[in-house]
Amino acid sequence: MKRLRNTGIYYLFFGVLLALSFVFTNLWPIAIVGFLLLILFFILKYIFRKSVVQTSLNKRKLQLSDFFLIIFPFIYVILISWYVWRPYRQTIILPNSYKGIVAIKYDEIKAQNEIWTNTFFGLCGSRLIKVNTSGVARTSFKFHNNSIPILGIKQLNYNRGGLKIYHENNLDDEIVEGFDGTWFVGASAKEGGKQIYSTNYSYYPLMIFVVAPPENYFDYFMTEKEIEIWVAEEKKKHPNSYIERPITKLNAKNIEFLRRVGIL
Repeated sequence: MKRLRNTGIYYLFFGVLLALSFVFTNLWPIAIVGFLLLILFFILKYIFRKSVVQTSLNKRKLQLSDFFLIIFPFIYVILISWYVWRPYRQTIILPNSYKGIVAIKYDEIKAQNEIWTNTFFGLCGSRLIKVNTSGVARTSFKFHNNSIPILGIKQLNYNRGGLKIYHENNLDDEIVEGFDGTWFVGASAKEGGKQIYSTNYSYYPLMIFVVAPPENYFDYFMTEKEIEIWVAEEKKKHPNSYIERPITKLNAKNIEFLRRVGIL
């Protein structure tokens, strides 16, 4: 009975600590296990008047079960954290010297076959996706959302640490090292080099970005004035809604291109 009570208190306390933490807050439901164990303890002790729970386990097996019960909450946190925050590893190959808009559409039936690279005994590989000369790639890979809805946990940046983009004639150097698919624009491109810019279309089942020298930025994205006009029009359409000012929004010409090739 004491073991049952102590285990319940341990799990309840562990869940409370997770709830108060900054990183693992959503993992608090393990406290429910502790709560249920304590309810079971009180039912056995005060309703059924049990002072001892009989078991066929010997001392060694009881010690092993105690050890498992102690480490299980840590395993719970480690496994869920790994599953949710693991990077979505993919290597994207562009045509030689390609610059312009790049659109990748996932989960397509009639598309590139799934090809993996840099695997280790079939593990930890990177999905290989080849972009055609128009800047479009359709792949049968599913873009895993790395989420656990019942816990309300999902990864917000799938590509951090897992996305590599190369030109096919230079597979040793990434076009921009560390690009992670978010709206953030990384360090300035080298003189005469290219930069990678994210767009507002970076969500399943799409990833759209632009490869271009900084001086050609506005060939693909709205100017400040165009963004102001777009925001004003959206406010007229939705007067009671908050309209977030976009950071990098494709201009009309490139949106039309994406519609023409069947991406949007």
